[in-house]
Order: sequence, then structure tokens, then C-alpha cells
Amino acid sequence: MRGGRMKSQKWIPFIFFVLYIVNLAPVCAGPRPGDIFREYTFNPHQDFSVRHFSELDPACKRVFEEGSGFESKPRMVKQRIDLDLDRAVRAEMAVEYWGGHIGTSDQKFKVNGREWIQIPQPRGTPTDPNCYYRVLLGNETVPIPLEQLQEGCNEVQFTCGPQTCHNFDWGFYWIYSFSIIVHYDPSKPHPEGRITAPVSGSTVIDRTKIAAMASSDDSRIKRVDFIGYYKDFDWEGNGIFSQYHYQTQYGEMTRHIGTSYCAPYSVTWDSEGLPDQDEPMKIVAKLTDWNGISYMTPAVENLLLERQDRSVKMYISRDVPEKFGVRESETRKSCTIQVDDSLENATSARLVLSTWCGAHAVEIGLNGKKLVDVVGNVHDYSYDILSVGLDMIKPGINEFYVHAVTPEHAVEVNWPGPVLMIEFIK
Repeated sequence: MRGGRMKSQKWIPFIFFVLYIVNLAPVCAGPRPGDIFREYTFNPHQDFSVRHFSELDPACKRVFEEGSGFESKPRMVKQRIDLDLDRAVRAEMAVEYWGGHIGTSDQKFKVNGREWIQIPQPRGTPTDPNCYYRVLLGNETVPIPLEQLQEGCNEVQFTCGPQTCHNFDWGFYWIYSFSIIVHYDPSKPHPEGRITAPVSGSTVIDRTKIAAMASSDDSRIKRVDFIGYYKDFDWEGNGIFSQYHYQTQYGEMTRHIGTSYCAPYSVTWDSEGLPDQDEPMKIVAKLTDWNGISYMTPAVENLLLERQDRSVKMYISRDVPEKFGVRESETRKSCTIQVDDSLENATSARLVLSTWCGAHAVEIGLNGKKLVDVVGNVHDYSYDILSVGLDMIKPGINEFYVHAVTPEHAVEVNWPGPVLMIEFIK
């Protein structure tokens, strides 16, 4: 009986995870090759000279003092955004947000007073994703029924539910920016072009020229963004390591391969820091004209990363805790990173992590040795790359930890936790 109970308990996280995936709101990773679209972005920093707007659980019972700076009631302000629906075939929403107070649930939006639509949450969490600190930066989208939109002005509202775990009755989160992406049929005037280098099946080295041809009969080309599909640190916060990698910050694309603004359109892809790839990579180009219409080129596929004398391996976090945050009431937390290789030929290492309010830390380290005092910002997210001495790493289990004693906001380590990148000579 005892052994049977233990075996059943081991299945509980897995069963929860399966149920979560089954009930996940339909999401996709933004526009796909061949799509013709326009991104309509609401950026509060641009419109209001603030970095975000917030939403509060309508059922929150907390009472805030006048002038405290905290939300005393749900805002659900109607943000307005103008859309061109001529020849539209579908639409989707991308949201850049901080998950807010741990456990905040039911983050969603609605357009023009219609049905609420769930905002995508990160993947791969052993338990409810609401129980993990998270920042998602607009890489994933959720469909909006086209009939809910209207030509011209549209009104968008956000809300959230209560804290479903680690509860202190303050469901609350921030929206940094959001974009409605309207897709059009091929008759819509749009840029055209393709990637000219490299070609499918090519070998990619640590610095490779990426080039494209682009033109538009209706307007001049404004920019060409090159985006790669490969394995790397989860810069997007969605819990996925192999994907088309890029962030959107206030609607602007970052952490992609690169952008070219003038013909001939090309960039040099510096992939020196990428981990070794166990699957072929691919690249697309997003062509955007001065009318704001974009076209995603067909992908160049089956690209192989070749390194003659060096190797870069990525080791991801294990046992990342729920509520991976520290402050005066709980001053130290950790997770482990398994290094399954001998370090005999290692030459350098770095640790990559995503935090929120990281500037409130007093020590961040590995295996009991301090890496830095603090990282990042106060009341904002940060992505940091920290140099790690090889003498701090050991084969097998390594403990990453964060320590803070602040009575203010906790230092939060975002899902899916830090990774170690170690370079070796062959």
C-alpha cells in the first residue's frame, strides 16, 4: 500500500500538466511564412509616457489608502486602437505582460464588449503556471474572432481573476503593451521578396551573412527583420527553448537575428553564443513597408550550425520552485542545474536569467559562491548574462540561488529559470 501511494503521488503533477495543456487557450507563435498582415500596437509608454498599465481582480477585498499609488478598484479602461479590415481574413492578439502578484489567475481581454479571451500562459510548468513568476514578451498570440472587430476604432479591455495559489488577496498584473495583428488575403497590396542567402541546406558558422531581396509596388520598404528558429535561452518567457526567437518590447522587435533598413538588405548573424544545435535551424524574413503592411517570406530550412574547434552546451534549470521569489520573510531560494559533462575541456561559462525587481537582491550565486550582488531593475523585468568562473561549476548537480532581505518588493526569478552556457574546446 505504501509503495502504491507513492507511485500515485508521482503522477499528480503529470496529470495536472496534461489537464492544463488540454484546457489551454489556443495559441500560436505569431505570423507564419507566407502571411500578409499589419500589427496595430498600443504602447502606453508612447501614448501616456508611462511604462505599463495595470489591472486588478474585480473581487479584491483589499482597501488601499488614498494616494498610496496602488489600484483601489479594477480599472478596465477602454484602450482604443484603429484597425483597417479591408480584405482581412483573420486576427490575433499578442500581449507583453508581467504576470503580477504570484497566483494571479484568469488574465484576459475583450474587444468591443464581446466575450473574454484568455491571454497565453507559459508552457511546461509542473503545476499551475499562475503559481510561477513570469514575464511574457509578445512572441505568442491568441486568435480574435474577426466578427468581434470593426473598421476604425476598436475598444480593448483587460481584467484578471483572484490569486489561486500563495494567496494574499491581491490579484494584480501589468500590461506593457499589446498588438492586434490583422491578416489579409493576397490581394492586399504588400511587400514581396525572399531570403537570398543562405539557401536551404547550407552550413551556418559563428558569423554568417543573411540577405534578402524586398520590394513593394505600393510603398517603399521600411525594414527587413530576420528571425531564426533554433534552440536557445527562452528569451520570450513562454517556457519554450526551440522556437522562432525574438522578444517584443513595447511592440518593437528585439533579440532576433537582426534588422536591415536599406537595400541591399542584409545583416551578419553573430551566432557565437548559441548552444550547439541538435536539430536543423531555419530563418524567415519579415518585410515591412511604409504603409505598415508586412509579409513573412518562406523559410530557409535545414540549416546546420558547424563549429570546427569549439562547442557550446546549454544546461537548463531543474526543480524550479513555485513562487521563486525572496525578501525579508523568506530570504533565500534555489534551484538546480545538472551539468552532464566533464569540465576538463571547458574554456568559459555564463549564466543567463530573467528576473523582475532583481535590483532588490543582495546576492545571486552558484554553489555557495557569489556571482553578483544585484541584477536588473526595481519594479521591472530584466534579462541578464553573467560571467561564471569555471571554478564555481562542478560536474553533476549545481545549485543556483538568490538571496534578499528587502521588506519591499520580492526579487522574482521568472519561469523557466536560469540556464548555464558552457564553452568547450574540441
